[in-house]
Amino acid sequence: MIKKCLVLISILFILFISGWLTGCFTTEKSLPSIYYSVAQNMGQYTVKGKLYCYEGDELLKYLDGEAEKYLAYKIKSLSVQEYQNDSGITLTIEIYNMSNLQDAFGIYSLNRNPEARFVDLGNEGIITSYMVEFWKANFYVKLIHSAPGPKDDLIQIAKKLASNINRNSKEPQLVHLLPVKDYIPKSAKFFHEKISLDNIYYIPENFLELNNKTNGVVGYYQNDKERAKAFIIKYSSKDLAKIACKKYLKYLSEHKKNDATVNIFDAYIFGIWDGVDSKWTGKIMNELADSLGMNKGG
Repeated sequence: MIKKCLVLISILFILFISGWLTGCFTTEKSLPSIYYSVAQNMGQYTVKGKLYCYEGDELLKYLDGEAEKYLAYKIKSLSVQEYQNDSGITLTIEIYNMSNLQDAFGIYSLNRNPEARFVDLGNEGIITSYMVEFWKANFYVKLIHSAPGPKDDLIQIAKKLASNINRNSKEPQLVHLLPVKDYIPKSAKFFHEKISLDNIYYIPENFLELNNKTNGVVGYYQNDKERAKAFIIKYSSKDLAKIACKKYLKYLSEHKKNDATVNIFDAYIFGIWDGVDSKWTGKIMNELADSLGMNKGG
C-alpha cells in the first residue's frame, strides 16, 4: 500500500512539473513542452527566466486593469515566457487559455481592427509594430517584441507555436448569420456581457439583460454614403429575449434614440446601431431576419 502511494505521489509530482495540473495546457501537450519545442527553433533568442502560469488571484493581479475584460470571455489561465537575444531585445510569449473556442475568438475579435495587417497564422493572426497575435482552438496568443520593425522572425516562431496546438476551430456560428452584402471583412466582434459590448457600442445600463450565457455578435457595414453596425444577440430562452427587448425598446423611446433599430425573433434580438433610417439599413434588417429564419413562410 505504501509503495502504491509513493508511486502515485511520484506520478502527480511529474504531472505537476510538466504543467498538467496548473491548468496551463492543451489537450495534446503541456504548455511547458510547447514552449520547449518553440525554444528549439528560436534562432537568436534564448530562454530568459522561468515559465510563469497564472490562475485565480495571481491571474487577476497580472491582468490588472484588463482583468474584467478577460473574465468576460471566461479565461482559465495565462502562461508567460520571456526570451532574449544577444542585443538585449526581449520577446515575451503570452498564451491565454480560454474556456472554449468561441471565447478565444471573442477576445481576439475584440482587439482586432479590420484595417490591420492580417497573416495566415492559426485561425487568424495580426501583425503590428511590436506584436504578433493569433487565435487557435481555445487559445489567444501574443508574441510581444521590445523593439519595433519587421516581424518575419516572430511570424516563424508563431507558426511553430501554432503548429503545436493540434486542434482545429471555427468562428462562432452567430458570425456566419451576419449578412454578407456591404459587410466590412474581419470586422465581426463576439461578446457575452455588457463590459465587452461597451468596447463595441455603449449603452448606459444593461437594458439588454446581457450575462455570461448570452451570445452576441456585431458586424460593421459600409456603403458609398453610410456606416452602421448590425447585431445579433442570442438568449437562453424566448422569455428572456422578450424581457430584454421590451426594456431596450423602452429605453430607446424614453431617450428618443433614433440611431437604433431593433426586432425580435424566437430567442434572438437583432438590429442596427449607428444607422440612420434609410433603405440601406432597412435592407440589412431584412437580411438579418432572413438569416435567422424570421421571413420563412409556413
